[in-house]
Amino acid sequence: MVSGEGDTQFGDAASTLAIPFCCFDAASLRIQDANRAFSTALGYSLEALKEMTWAELLPPEDAGAFRAALVGVGDGFADLGLWQLRQLSGAQWPATIRGRRLGQGASHLVFVTVQDRATPVDRVRQMLDSISDGFILLDHDWRFLFVNAQAERIIGRSRETLLGSNNWEVFPEAVGTVVEQEYRRAVETGEPVRFRVFFAPLAIHFEINAEQTPEGLAVYFRDVTREHMREERLRLLEAALSRQSDILLITEAAPINAPDGPRIVYVNDAFVKRTGFSRDEAIGATPRILQGPKTDRAELDRIRRALESWRPVRAELINYTKSGKEFWLELDIVPIADESGWYTHWVSVERDITERKQAEEETRLNQERFRLVTQATHDIIWDWDVRADRQWWNENLQQVFGHDPAQIEPGLESWINRLHPDDRDAAVASVHTLLSGSDHFWSGEYRFRHADGHYLTVFDRSFVIRDARGKAIRMLGSMIDISTRRELESRLRQSQKLEAVGQLTGGVAHDFNNLLTVILGNAEILASHLGDQARLRALAEMTATAAERGAELVNRLLAFSRKQALDPRVLDVGGLISGMDALLRRALPESIDIRIVRAADLWQAEIDASQLEAALLNLALNARDAMPRGGHLTIEMANALLGDDYAASEPELAPGRYVLISVTDSGKGMVPEVLERVFEPFFTTKEVGKGSGLGLSMVYGFVKQSRGHIRVYSEPGEGTCVKLYFPRSTDTETEPLSDSTDAQIAGGAESILVVEDDAMVREHLVASLIGLGYTVHAAETGLQALEILRELPGLDLLFTDVVLPGGMNGRELADAARSLRTGLKVLFTSGYSENAIVHHGRLDAGVELLGKPYRRDELAVKVRKVLDQG
Repeated sequence: MVSGEGDTQFGDAASTLAIPFCCFDAASLRIQDANRAFSTALGYSLEALKEMTWAELLPPEDAGAFRAALVGVGDGFADLGLWQLRQLSGAQWPATIRGRRLGQGASHLVFVTVQDRATPVDRVRQMLDSISDGFILLDHDWRFLFVNAQAERIIGRSRETLLGSNNWEVFPEAVGTVVEQEYRRAVETGEPVRFRVFFAPLAIHFEINAEQTPEGLAVYFRDVTREHMREERLRLLEAALSRQSDILLITEAAPINAPDGPRIVYVNDAFVKRTGFSRDEAIGATPRILQGPKTDRAELDRIRRALESWRPVRAELINYTKSGKEFWLELDIVPIADESGWYTHWVSVERDITERKQAEEETRLNQERFRLVTQATHDIIWDWDVRADRQWWNENLQQVFGHDPAQIEPGLESWINRLHPDDRDAAVASVHTLLSGSDHFWSGEYRFRHADGHYLTVFDRSFVIRDARGKAIRMLGSMIDISTRRELESRLRQSQKLEAVGQLTGGVAHDFNNLLTVILGNAEILASHLGDQARLRALAEMTATAAERGAELVNRLLAFSRKQALDPRVLDVGGLISGMDALLRRALPESIDIRIVRAADLWQAEIDASQLEAALLNLALNARDAMPRGGHLTIEMANALLGDDYAASEPELAPGRYVLISVTDSGKGMVPEVLERVFEPFFTTKEVGKGSGLGLSMVYGFVKQSRGHIRVYSEPGEGTCVKLYFPRSTDTETEPLSDSTDAQIAGGAESILVVEDDAMVREHLVASLIGLGYTVHAAETGLQALEILRELPGLDLLFTDVVLPGGMNGRELADAARSLRTGLKVLFTSGYSENAIVHHGRLDAGVELLGKPYRRDELAVKVRKVLDQG
């Protein structure tokens, strides 16, 4: 039922009451509403009644009298008397009418009671029992005169127990409260009172209307506990909204398309505190007061489209305070509808996310910096989320190791699965130990698999990020490929090892070769004097052979330690190697096919020819041993250019042009462990007694002493390739490969000064030279030799050991002697030359050297050659 303000006292349930009633306008008497009982009694439908006036229900002659009766009707119910109402059928329906004015308007509510069904008291009782409010009537002594049915239900007492009882005795808890105060005020002043009170004994919130009557006091009351609770919740909600940290802003729902948009009707304290606008400044304005230059127009348009469709929307915007300072807001905007479903307001919950945005921007910048750093470095950067077990790699993982970061496993297994099997357990255990401890730094060196299957040595270092409890939550690190560095270090250690052995060899070689010189010379003399004693002569020759083998062993030691005296010459390398074809075929079995390939326009190189031949023969014999069932041996010669990058990765190698000699066999090859040690002296895979382990060591030393480069490539089952690089010579003319082999053993009558500190060698040498017809003088030291030179003017040759005691070596002696005797011939001898006459791996220009040990014929030829020089 829709009526005026007063309708709230009776509720919607009044439309279903058995008592007929209706509401009409006092001025026009037009009927506004009626209940079913009224409609049924008169026979008109509700729709028809709403098109009628109250005058149409009365006889024409009674209309004026009824208007006059309405003049005295006020806020309380008044009896209007008995009236004849006309039914739809035309019959008259006698009815007693009571009415009251509704609110401040001119509308009236009237109750209609059938005249002839009950007494007036019964009709009043029925009417009062039908209303939704509780109603009681107290006399002047505060005794209950009347209690309606609703009052019984609300206060939980029956009429029988209440009627005649004193109100203050029934409810002593009300004495002295606002209830007693208001009741007495209504009686004393004669004015109606209206108030709300919580009555604890009944745990009910009451709304009470009381007015004086002739009988005493009429009281209407109703239970507003639910309404009070709802209002209290609303109050608490508003208090909570005012105090919450999020901004709450409510606007009208329309007009969305107006120039200023919907206006603000509510803001909470958080709005005032954050924006600087007071409530008075905000209410009535629009949210556009918060917008400014950096407010995203596209985001505003998106919000507007959502509002136009009455859809909730979430957005993030830059807003501005009253002072102009920008800040970020996250907005959740939803429409609010009334009971009819019509949208009336927009509610916007707004959170200040300025700090979050700043953190996001800082994170973005840090991520961008991190990305740029990972791109700028050559390191492999990785990031492992320990809790989620997700591992990230930068793009260098693919550049260095060939693994696409997007295609490998997502977690730590992307690292573990590529560790070398021999390194895996130790590396993983060390990481887990770190995670379970409290340290923040970890580093390790291990081998990591390339996509093509080979392993690279890496150095890995990382930092651990821990939470507030010290638990590891993240590891961030970088890997660098140190394979080249480790290889260089290994080669450096190898070089240092060879250098150490060379120093040891040099210290022994001098004395050892002196002994071998005496042994070899005496063995030759014995063999020549025992010509008719075959058994003894054989022993002498065996002794000489053993001495020669000992000398060969010493020479090999000197070769790999780069201490031998080379005699390099500009060679036609292709011609020399081609000339070795017959020698190689005699040294190798027929089951081995030999091919010698020479590139066109092959450069020349400055090499000691005899040492090159020995090196190639050594490599050929190694190839023979690797091909017991036969195979192919290929010797290739070509020009080569070693660039700066390659030279930087090899110790003691200068970039430039080189003559390349490759010796390749199809033998069984070598495993990596053997390949790493091929140049170590005395290392061999052959059976005991079948190899000294000095072959490749000698080749290595010879090549390095020639300022060249050597590399060995080998795989099991695939054969071996040894590449020798010798610096190109720019000289246009080649030198003879060797001295004439037709020289005859001859002596002479010249005078020779022998300087030798070893007494046995000196005695042997003097005897040998005298046996060749020479006049010989001997000295033990350089100073003694100079005294003899000053005393004997006719000396033709100074024959001196390079290593001498007394502070003057052989080279210094020769220089001093030539200053005394211009044109004096000099021949050096040594078992170990050090740097006196050998520099950069070769004899100094113009130096003649006879290496120890030597045979008698070698001595004779070399002395004669030096004396005969112009």
